[in-house]
Amino acid sequence: MEFESQVRSLRQASLLALILALASPLFGWEQSPGSMQDVYAAIAEKAFPAVVVVGNYQYKGRTFVRAGVGSGFLVRADGCIATNYHVIKNAVAIAVKLSDNEVVPAKVIASDSDIDLAVIRIYVNRKLPYLKFADTAKVKVGHYAIAIGAPFSLSHTMTTGIVSHKGRKLNGGYYEDYIQTDAAVNPGNSGGPLLDITGKVIGINSCMLSPGGQGNAGIGFAIDGNLAKKRIDAMIRSSSKSRPVAGFGMCDTYPPGSGAKTSRVVPRSPAEKAGLRIGDVITKIGNRPIANIYDAQSIILNHFNPGDVVEILYIRNGKIQKTKICFEKDESILPDW
Repeated sequence: MEFESQVRSLRQASLLALILALASPLFGWEQSPGSMQDVYAAIAEKAFPAVVVVGNYQYKGRTFVRAGVGSGFLVRADGCIATNYHVIKNAVAIAVKLSDNEVVPAKVIASDSDIDLAVIRIYVNRKLPYLKFADTAKVKVGHYAIAIGAPFSLSHTMTTGIVSHKGRKLNGGYYEDYIQTDAAVNPGNSGGPLLDITGKVIGINSCMLSPGGQGNAGIGFAIDGNLAKKRIDAMIRSSSKSRPVAGFGMCDTYPPGSGAKTSRVVPRSPAEKAGLRIGDVITKIGNRPIANIYDAQSIILNHFNPGDVVEILYIRNGKIQKTKICFEKDESILPDW
């Protein structure tokens, strides 16, 4: 009986080993610790030259001092750098330190305090390495997350973790769309990139939760990469923040969560040109479902630019209908929207 029991145990162990061997490639378990080290090392080698340290210089009384240090990363070969607005806020002068320790003055191209983004630029006589953005619609909770920046002024520091949550709202603002991560994010990381396992940008590190002000507690937040890229591209094009406007007011629907109802339509606005009327219930903008006013405003402000043409799905008199709307600049129609 004891011999039969041992044979049975061996068979079970062999079956388990076979199952693990077959399942490993499906779940990515084939990566050995050594090969993962090589992956991380390759990302650092690729990304470090495109990540910079951003120094904010101001006058304190009559003394010219460095008031703060943050991070940033090159988004184009011509020297355009993405960072947080709060990193360069109130700066009299901005200095950028590259990965080779060269220090170069920078100029603010555009900034948007609402989303905490800024684009600055350095001017050098060479093409510079830059980082590309991933499509964060494909990013899932549990995916690798890699932060690079200058925490506590320690330049070009790399920390790793996972994506802990997507679509996080902290203060309930319409512009908030954070990727939460447990990769260590500390003071000085602000403005630096959050990367995926291929070395592409999935977010811009912006803030963290730090109970008692003791530093990283495993909860950091990065501005969603798709949102950031769209706003950065718009700021570079226009050198100012330019928000899209639809030209309709909204109220919540009943039952809650069933869409956003139009409460007014501005004459000659994109909404009127698209055929929308008061009482229409908007349920989808582009490929994004709408449950309430918050969804509609957040999606329009964060994911579209003036000039974008987007399909809108709405309900009128119990029937589902669709139309296309072309967003305009906020100063042309309904500036208080």
